[in-house]
Amino acid sequence: MKADERKKLILEHAKRLFSRKGYYDTQISDIVNEAKIARGTVYQYFKNKDDIFITLIKNFYQDWEANISIEMHKIDMSKINPVDYMSFRVKNTLQLLASDPDLCNIVLRMGIGLSGELETSIKRFEKKIHNLIVNDLKLGIRNHHVRRDLNIDMTSHLITGALLRTALAFFGNRRNRKDGNDIEKMTREIIAIFAPAIFIKK
Repeated sequence: MKADERKKLILEHAKRLFSRKGYYDTQISDIVNEAKIARGTVYQYFKNKDDIFITLIKNFYQDWEANISIEMHKIDMSKINPVDYMSFRVKNTLQLLASDPDLCNIVLRMGIGLSGELETSIKRFEKKIHNLIVNDLKLGIRNHHVRRDLNIDMTSHLITGALLRTALAFFGNRRNRKDGNDIEKMTREIIAIFAPAIFIKK
């Protein structure tokens, strides 16, 4: 097995264990047993359990940013209307969170109560979504699609919270998990709630 494949194997087994057992109840020995590798192999790629966890989260951020960039090339910004653009953003984020239920569970549920860099690494994802929405709303105001009197910061927090809580409830929760096909309906319902309060009626 190549080095990058072995590292990926460790991360995959660690991800499932973190999601199932929680960060504090998962030990290096659990990861070693699950991955069926020598304990020393883990330390060839990671300093400790914190390093494994933070690497998982950083990889998730990178995947999200890459996905956003790729998907943006699929739409014609000169033709798409503001509501459809918002729908595109919401659907795209939900799809990414639904694509990996274990990471969705780790990022959205386990971040609460973690300390130091662990919590900070998770909060960065929420901050990135928040900033993306803020920039989109500012763009909408400049183009006369979004109300000028809108409290951008508060609205962004409301949308971010709605997206993350919805994803956690329906993708991160094993007992309540929904199929990815429900994303279209969920997107429409989220837009139906927020769009009338955000956009200027033409």
